[in-house]
Amino acid sequence: MRSMSPGERRPGHPEAIAEQPTAALQTIQPAARASWAPMTAVHDALRRDLDQLTHSTASRAVTRARWIVFRDQLAFHFAAEHAAMWPAVRARLTGDPHGQALLEAMEDERRLIGPLQAVTDDAFIMDADPGRLRQLLTRLRTRLASHLAHEEAEALPLITQTLSHGQLSAITRAIRGGHSLRRAAATVPWALASASPGVSTQVLGELPAPARLLYHRIWLPRYRRNTPPL
Repeated sequence: MRSMSPGERRPGHPEAIAEQPTAALQTIQPAARASWAPMTAVHDALRRDLDQLTHSTASRAVTRARWIVFRDQLAFHFAAEHAAMWPAVRARLTGDPHGQALLEAMEDERRLIGPLQAVTDDAFIMDADPGRLRQLLTRLRTRLASHLAHEEAEALPLITQTLSHGQLSAITRAIRGGHSLRRAAATVPWALASASPGVSTQVLGELPAPARLLYHRIWLPRYRRNTPPL
């Protein structure tokens, strides 16, 4: 493996992205997001929940309930990516040093998120001081937002170019719930609760007609009833 000179950053490192011209990032991101509507909705919902949790003025019980929803959705999302996306991408990028380095950076970032999520979960369980919770949530929000932005800016465009249409479709199915109707009933309304009309229309358009009917008649009304504002 080639040694890196002082100050040189591995391809795909978040700081390397930050040093790219803004115009280049703006060219990549909208195209990637437009072709990844379910991923866009989930990522934005994760950001939304952490923003709302960080600034919550609701009761501890309500805030903790929302944290549990966020925690479980993040765990499901990472598991879906791990099962349906990263192995296929890694196999196709064999022999591509830049692509492999990017995947390593993605994995490193996810490993850093895990301990932050765990300590925040412990703080909720122990009913920690609100100031302490806010500090932990802010750290988690910063780390997760950096990872999601990195994935959207570099990984998703590369995956789009690398995988087949069938593989990409399998990824989008997995992250919105896979073949589990119960999982989709929890994830889809949560992800679309504050999504733009364009993203919502695209995500719902990819669902089978019976699932769309369930979304409008049951899933979304139930989500709204069970999700008090923070």
